[in-house]
Amino acid sequence: MKLSGTLALFLSLSLLAFCGCDPAQSKNIPAQFGQDNFDDIVKYALDNYIDPGVDTSRGYVGAAESALRALPYPLILYPKSFYQNQNQLLRPIRIIPGKVVPGYHSRSFVILEPDWKAYEKKRNQIEEREQKEREGLSNNQRAEKAQSVREQIQGEQKALEEAWRSINFSRDDFREIVVWIEDNRESYMTPPDTESQSEAPDFDPSSFGLNHVYFAAANGFLKSLDPHSAILDMETWDKIRKESEDSTFEGIGAMLRGGGSAEVIVETPLPGSPALKAGLRAGDIIKKVDGNSIEGLPLSDVVKQIRGPRDTTVTLTVERPTTLETLDIPIRRGVIEQKAVSSTYIPDSPLKAYTQKKIGVIKLSSFLFDRTYPSDLIREEYESLVNQADGKLEGLVLDLRGNPGGDLREAIKVAGLFLPKGLEVVEIKGRRDSKEEKNNLRPIFLHSAEAPLVVMIDAGSASASEIVASALKDHNAALIVGERSFGKATVQSLESLGDVIIKLTTARYYAPDGYTIQVYGVHPDIAISPEADGTFPPRFREEDMWQHLPELQERKKKPARQAWIQTLNDVVGENEAAEKFLKEHKDDAIKPDAALIRAIAYFDALKKKPRP
Repeated sequence: MKLSGTLALFLSLSLLAFCGCDPAQSKNIPAQFGQDNFDDIVKYALDNYIDPGVDTSRGYVGAAESALRALPYPLILYPKSFYQNQNQLLRPIRIIPGKVVPGYHSRSFVILEPDWKAYEKKRNQIEEREQKEREGLSNNQRAEKAQSVREQIQGEQKALEEAWRSINFSRDDFREIVVWIEDNRESYMTPPDTESQSEAPDFDPSSFGLNHVYFAAANGFLKSLDPHSAILDMETWDKIRKESEDSTFEGIGAMLRGGGSAEVIVETPLPGSPALKAGLRAGDIIKKVDGNSIEGLPLSDVVKQIRGPRDTTVTLTVERPTTLETLDIPIRRGVIEQKAVSSTYIPDSPLKAYTQKKIGVIKLSSFLFDRTYPSDLIREEYESLVNQADGKLEGLVLDLRGNPGGDLREAIKVAGLFLPKGLEVVEIKGRRDSKEEKNNLRPIFLHSAEAPLVVMIDAGSASASEIVASALKDHNAALIVGERSFGKATVQSLESLGDVIIKLTTARYYAPDGYTIQVYGVHPDIAISPEADGTFPPRFREEDMWQHLPELQERKKKPARQAWIQTLNDVVGENEAAEKFLKEHKDDAIKPDAALIRAIAYFDALKKKPRP
């Protein structure tokens, strides 16, 4: 099976909690997972990874780092030269106090036993001071400060990578560390006594074994290749597929990733969710739940603290990297109904006060599925919209915002619903071969002057979403509006190895015009802000993920399409009707969908100028 989405983006408050959390905390790790399983995964990765020149030294570093961090009391691995010069290389907030573990000697690297309680106190003090410093800054100044911090983080990571490269860390070094863990793990079976661990659910030290260490190590090796390769236990994978379709649960309605040794980040609030209404945003970093720190907790435990019965309130303390703010956001829990595909007929929606045009919106939230293909669900929703429009729509919106991807074949089929039969959708180029994928379906909708097609994307539109958007753009089948997409142009293959599934990057995909959107993302024809004030806050994208594959060639500009876009903008002008509606409804209980409202204004222009 080919998977083109980023599974980490599917972590939601419906207990889909695995790919970003510390894998050693999973309860589903095979009990007998050991060195042989680890070696099998490494061999499979070396034989099948997209690029044959894998840096095995860095892979074993990642394995060792993850193995040490998997301990109930996490330890940190440093190159000795980096550790000795960390005061010059790291910002104060990134310097973790502690001591080098006694009795372990290496000429080139050290194991740090952090003083997590002291670090938590230090970090809280620095964050409080920085928050006060930011209070007087304008939005632009905060954005500039955020970019400066991003560059500092990249510089720190580069220095660390250079230090590791100078060592040539080997498999023998990794094995030496695992043997040390086996001999000394009893000393690190008690979680650190910090505020973040005080709320940890029941932890049974007897449940932690070397299978957790090796499982974490395998994930660490794969993550050293790129941020989208990983291993999954079978139970988690089954749950992801099933809950990628319709699901109902009580909570706040947000998709998360991270946990354990990584920060818990909001990938996106779900449309119409309590989280979205309360003001939670994609990219927010959750620091506390009801005043209790979640530092170090696995994602599943964070989810348990956030979820709860409807009509109860949970308060999340978040850091907002885009504005460098720390916010307390109270959220009233509700019943969350998440559908993979849904539709809205504008004249029957709250937007009827804005326009009575027979416009339909199809929202595709995921390309993953368990039993029902998303492409089939789109057909059903489209037929329903046509019936509501008395047999004829005046326009259609395909909403791919916040869609992190999923199954590659479904991406091809969905694009085919809007393209003439026989057109190329995507080209897959792997280590050994390449293949062009064309539309072999009967389309349900073709862009015309009578019924134009608009595709909406944002920074949360990744991989399979980007395949669809780039294909429709290259074939002049739709107008693309919104924000630049995530920028993930890699394909992951799923392979069962024993009792686990390995998700490995095995190919790149190319748009019909021959370019790849890796890092660049799909650029919208019309940049449309999702914010009521029209701003475009910085977003988290592929370029912010460490170890991402590099960008290659960017899409070449097409003069005819650029001239068409300029004509559309001239027709729409200042979009006064949209801005007036947003201003009048800024205090509504449900936040108006500013991007959709602005996008609808382009249907009149598209009727006059249907395509280049």
